[in-house]
Amino acid sequence: MCGIAGLIASSGPLENHFNTVSGMTEAQAHRGPDDSGIEVVCSDENGATIVLGHRRLAIIDVPPAGHQPMINESTGDWITFNGEIYNYLELRQELETVGQVFRTGTNTEVILKAFSQWGKIV
Repeated sequence: MCGIAGLIASSGPLENHFNTVSGMTEAQAHRGPDDSGIEVVCSDENGATIVLGHRRLAIIDVPPAGHQPMINESTGDWITFNGEIYNYLELRQELETVGQVFRTGTNTEVILKAFSQWGKIV
């Protein structure tokens, strides 16, 4: 089971926010011993910041390509995800037929591509 963490701040030093999320992910090291990642996904000149953190337990796509937080390079969307999409292979095939290109074998990337293709589905 992976561990996820995040922080949204309206102001303050970027380094403090990064260090806070780093501490959160370290506290979850036992949940994801295979990899860890922290990304500042948004930061402006006024100190508004979004930081995502992830501790990875690699089950699908064990190589480093499954590193999280993960970005969709074409849209700039970020995700950190802990879960399982049972029909992700079928969704991936459907997305490939409409031109989506994948760089990993993860269900996490399928979520990113589905969001960019179909938007928010409620």
